[in-house]
This record gives sequence, structure tokens and C-alpha cells, in this order.
Amino acid sequence: MESTNILIGAGFIGVGLLLIVLGVRKNKRCSGRTVGRITGVREYQETDDEGFNHYFYYPQFEYVVNGQIYHGEGNKGYSKSNKIQIGGNIKVYYNPQKSNESFTKGDGCIMPFIGIMLIIVGVIFVTSLNG
Repeated sequence: MESTNILIGAGFIGVGLLLIVLGVRKNKRCSGRTVGRITGVREYQETDDEGFNHYFYYPQFEYVVNGQIYHGEGNKGYSKSNKIQIGGNIKVYYNPQKSNESFTKGDGCIMPFIGIMLIIVGVIFVTSLNG
């Protein structure tokens, strides 16, 4: 049983490290900054194990780099649609070499944060003793 915990823990740690590296790389690549405009909201519905529906709202936006218009969607969902003001401004971080690669404020922290959480879960698995 302990070897299973070690393998599961190592898997969580490995995926966590990968997410941290990918998130940090994207943050470095997306060094350009501009102000975009919120153009819409995408609604996402999720049903939990007890049958309750949960709704999340993601901002859709456009931004301009060198006269070219690009479109994107935030990775950070909100539980209330009124948090997103269509026509409002949104900070956009984009890749100067590939301007269609972007993220919004707060999105750049999601992958590293999830990576850290997975590493913590992995360490718990590795260090837990059954029996």
C-alpha cells in the first residue's frame, strides 16, 4: 500500500511541477500589456454529484496589437454574471511574438497555483502511512 501512495504522490508532484513550469513560461512569454474591451460573457453550467447546478461566467474580450484585433476568453470564471461588465475594460497580457496568445489579470496565476496544490497533495500521499 505504501508503494501505491508513493506512485500516486509522485504522479501528483510531477503534474504539479509541469503546471508550474508551463504557467511561468506563459507568464514570461506574455510580456506585452494592453487594455482590452469586454465583448461578451460565456456561461458554463456544471452539475455536482447531488444534482445541483452551478453556473460560472467567463469574460470574452478583444484587444488590439499593432492595429490587428484579437479575441480571447478569460480562464477565471465568476459565480455572478454581473461581475463582468460588457463594454468595460480588461487588462490583457499578450505574447509580443504571437499576439493571439494572451491572458487576463489573474489568469497567469491559475496554472502555477494548481501546480502548487497538486504538489501539496502529492507530498501528503508520499508521506502518509497506512496502518
